[in-house]
Amino acid sequence: MSSLPILKDLHIRITSKCNMNCPHCYAADWFGDNVQLDFVTISKLVEEAIDLGCRKVTFTGGEPLVSDFLIDSIIFCFSKGLRVEVESNGMLIDKIIKNLGNFISKVEFAISYDGEKMRGDKQAAIVRKNIEKLVDIGCDVKIQTVITNINDTEIDHIFGFSERLNIRNRVFLAHSPNGNGKNISLRKINDCLKTVSTLRDRYKHVIIELPDIFSGGGQKKCGWGVHRCEIMPNGDVTSCAPITFNNRTFIAGNIKERPLKEIWSSSHFQRIRELHQANFKGLCAKCIFWKTCLGACRSISFSTGGDLLSPHPFCIELFDGIKDKSIDMSSFSEDIQNVIYQWISNIESPHFNANNERYEDIVKAQHKLL
Repeated sequence: MSSLPILKDLHIRITSKCNMNCPHCYAADWFGDNVQLDFVTISKLVEEAIDLGCRKVTFTGGEPLVSDFLIDSIIFCFSKGLRVEVESNGMLIDKIIKNLGNFISKVEFAISYDGEKMRGDKQAAIVRKNIEKLVDIGCDVKIQTVITNINDTEIDHIFGFSERLNIRNRVFLAHSPNGNGKNISLRKINDCLKTVSTLRDRYKHVIIELPDIFSGGGQKKCGWGVHRCEIMPNGDVTSCAPITFNNRTFIAGNIKERPLKEIWSSSHFQRIRELHQANFKGLCAKCIFWKTCLGACRSISFSTGGDLLSPHPFCIELFDGIKDKSIDMSSFSEDIQNVIYQWISNIESPHFNANNERYEDIVKAQHKLL
């Protein structure tokens, strides 16, 4: 048990409810469950997580600001010396400002803002105003944006806003095709590549969430299963809530039935920690970016490939598109062309040697947990 990695980041999905119903939301199938974690459960959970090395608690949902127990839970976490982040759609910010008092400036916020076409002009204006309020208070704020076929014409509007406020903007160029998101087709690779080029040229503050062959790498990956876990609104524990929202059997246990330490050491998490590149499927198993990329978002790959270790759909589309010449390589710079050709050459090589480091060790090094 002493070899367990520290559980640095605890994500608590405090409620299944939400005050919105965004067209791309992967959690929408749970909205009708009407379940939430109460303060007694949360405080006990946080105490157990601290024993495992927890440093930060993120409250999310659903929409955490509709929970009856969020404010008391945040104050409890602060009393234990923990960092606290709230992931919110940004509509109910006045509520937390009013009820947290002087604690509000200590809260870190990740606010979803996807422009006007995804949520409507009125709602988008409220979110922008609320983000500005939090920035004025002095909170650490970042924006989280999903670009889909619905809002891909609003790139300058969205990222120009965060640039003017001088705050970070994390962007997902592939949405999770689950919940409501299954009704939106994934963007085509050529469109995605154009967006990446635009973001790199115009908006240096943007953090691009894509496989490293597209994003260029540089950012840490989420660390699922190694230093973070998620608690579902019904108490189920998982390494990846976006998967569990749509596959309810993808869990390690339930905090109402077993101690968190026992769940954290279960086979659900151990399997992830012991992964090597050779365990991954298809392109991932021979990718030169694997050590930094680690397969990128497992939720999207699981949803489209049917396996936890499937390659990302954009990587498949890029590889196939270059091979069948449906992607015009002349649109890339010479440096990028060379990287892509090297990537393909290694995938096709019968002599490629997969990285033999454990997933756990790589994640620990990325997050400086060694």
